[in-house]
Amino acid sequence: MIRPIIEFLIAIGGLAVTPILFYHFPKLPPKKSSHIEFPLLSIIIPARNEEHSLPLLLKDLQDQSFALFEIICVDDNSTDLTAHTAKNFSVPVLSLHNKPDDWAGKCWACQNGANAASGDLLLFIDADVRLGQDAIYRLLQAYCDCNIPISVQPFHILEKNYEQLSMFFNFIQLAANGTTLKNPSATGLYGPIILISRSDYKKIGGHESVKQSVVEDMALANRLKESNIPYKVFVGDHELAFRMYGTGIKNLFQGWTKNIATGAANTPIDLLIMVFLWTTSVISTPVHILLSAISAKYFLMLIYTPLYITWVFLLNFYAKKIGLFKLWAIIFFPIPLATFILIFAISGFKKILGFKVTWKERSIK
Repeated sequence: MIRPIIEFLIAIGGLAVTPILFYHFPKLPPKKSSHIEFPLLSIIIPARNEEHSLPLLLKDLQDQSFALFEIICVDDNSTDLTAHTAKNFSVPVLSLHNKPDDWAGKCWACQNGANAASGDLLLFIDADVRLGQDAIYRLLQAYCDCNIPISVQPFHILEKNYEQLSMFFNFIQLAANGTTLKNPSATGLYGPIILISRSDYKKIGGHESVKQSVVEDMALANRLKESNIPYKVFVGDHELAFRMYGTGIKNLFQGWTKNIATGAANTPIDLLIMVFLWTTSVISTPVHILLSAISAKYFLMLIYTPLYITWVFLLNFYAKKIGLFKLWAIIFFPIPLATFILIFAISGFKKILGFKVTWKERSIK
């Protein structure tokens, strides 16, 4: 009798921490009407095999309401037409070959891009990011308001059904980073969009100081903390968005396998406990309904079914703030949830045993 009560309390506990973990979603302020004098900005795009995503980002940059910036596309030894695509937009291309073995690919590309840049501010932006017309202005405005490094987790654009499987990765990434707490205390940056001054970048040793890190945004945040440099994180909107894994479900599995266990390892213990309770509660509700149906324990089904409906309403409410998640993925949330559990288990297994993961046609430890 005690066990069912404990299990039910865990389920209720997860619901209770939801408004704590997702208290608010810090957005970049809207563009102000008055003109602001901004420092010279260099936009660095690390790109490996991005011939499909890159032209969309470069077109967005062409259409910006604020155009006083430098763009450098760093072609990280691509095997497709990435470099050719950038040149079609008259964007300078820095082509890299013979990456040193002790460097992770993205760190190698970002550091070389920073070395070639002339701006006082460095904006590292992934090729799959999408920008509204005022996005660069808003980023610079936010930076000048706080005068510390800033980072944005973009709003997630999802077009194909398999992309909906990313739902719980998005939720847990934000929660585990502390971004959506009442008093945000972010444990890491967000790799797709990082804006930092050249002086702060040099103080932390740039990407060279984290050159072996697979999840360089977490590592860079640690370097900022070690150097006593505060930073601020935001959650994107339709003007600061991305489409992460639009090239296939294999790409989605590889990308999240690379990231998720390392992120968990960097989460503070108190926050990790809340995230674990939240995740356990979401998992336990459909599991109890299924087991109760199999064992004909209809009383338990009557207890957990309202909890399931509650989770659907909560997930639907919060999912709208982070991405274009479809109603079917929310109603049948056990499907993306099972994907999260599977990939997290594989990622954790590989991390613990030191196995390699594959990303962008590279094998990475």
